[in-house]
Amino acid sequence: MKSRKRKIQAPVGRAAMLSLQINMLRDECCAVAAQLMKRKTLDEVELEDCARLDDALAEAYRILRHTVAKVTLARLRRKSRTRQQ
Repeated sequence: MKSRKRKIQAPVGRAAMLSLQINMLRDECCAVAAQLMKRKTLDEVELEDCARLDDALAEAYRILRHTVAKVTLARLRRKSRTRQQ
């Protein structure tokens, strides 16, 4: 029986999907904030919570998206160098 060696790689695709999900969560925060603003009595605490969550998600999204892009570019460069040799 042949032993198949699987190449072990960082889960870049899954990380990219996670960044999209983070962005969708940000959209949900904005939708909730918009609904809160439409109410007659403004729940400032809940609105502040939405803003804090959105800020944290925005930072996580920015970092993850940037890192995924850097890793992807590094992989492309490595493949390009390998083909040239």
